[in-house]
Amino acid sequence: MSLFNNKCYKCGKCGENPDKLVIFVHGYNGSPEAIHYAIQWLSEKLENAVIVVPRAPYTCEKNAENLQWLSFFKSDPEIKFKDSATPTAEIFDIFNRLGDDFSQTATQMNEFIDEQQRLWNVADDNTYLMGFSQGAMISIYTALSRSRQLGGCISVAGIIAGKDRLATEIVSRPPFLLLHGKADTTVQYKTVPDTLAWLKSHQIDFEFFDFDGLAHRMSEDEMQKVADFINS
Repeated sequence: MSLFNNKCYKCGKCGENPDKLVIFVHGYNGSPEAIHYAIQWLSEKLENAVIVVPRAPYTCEKNAENLQWLSFFKSDPEIKFKDSATPTAEIFDIFNRLGDDFSQTATQMNEFIDEQQRLWNVADDNTYLMGFSQGAMISIYTALSRSRQLGGCISVAGIIAGKDRLATEIVSRPPFLLLHGKADTTVQYKTVPDTLAWLKSHQIDFEFFDFDGLAHRMSEDEMQKVADFINS
């Protein structure tokens, strides 16, 4: 039995032996179904890959019809991270207080990656970890704390979470692709410079693209950037 229930999507000329494995982690108050629109765009653009979308194990504290990987209310019961008046440093502190939770989730996600690699017979250098929102936070933490380096990590509308603990757990530095909408008021766009500065300060190579008018969701243009990153 898989560590997480999941959905699989074969892309391009993919048969029983895909060249590449993409683990796509959905966000808070989400589900695999909630990001199906982006998976459809991405699957049309990948050449020979399988996309595996794990399902978060917990009912969302905000909406019992959806899911979460971990609690945001635990460190931010007033949801101040979404308030435009909240200073960027305070937003980072809110997510930093969840370091233990992100570390534990990253350990589980790395076990899931190992499981899927065995299932699809794909090595680390052809495995890509991708996430949206809370899923992006988990993806960043997981990729950097993984004992073996992945082919790449993609963050869509993410932020560095648990930064103090993560800094002590970095053992891999795969290439990163970061994408963020300029109209995002959930994981606020104003946090992007601090995320990029943190990556630079820890010698992590990345590409970054932002998108005019894009709120807290994914676009087809972003999925093209992801496909270009994975197909290259």
